[in-house]
Amino acid sequence: MATIDLPASQAENSSAAALHQLKELLERDSAFAQALGATASTEAAAKLAAGHDIVVTPEALWRHRGTLVSGGLPTWRG
Repeated sequence: MATIDLPASQAENSSAAALHQLKELLERDSAFAQALGATASTEAAAKLAAGHDIVVTPEALWRHRGTLVSGGLPTWRG
């Protein structure tokens, strides 16, 4: 997957948009939510999201671990 260098504010906006898309998908697709909860790393979670056309970095997922769904999940080991 290609990466693009964006100004910080634009990168933050695209990250926020991707996390919003991810939260919406988690709410409406229980199979996806289960699969995301079973991922062993943020890298695996980012690949899973990419399979649903959501481009989110492992770093963004790490920053928002424990807040993506109610109950504080998923949490990945540091």
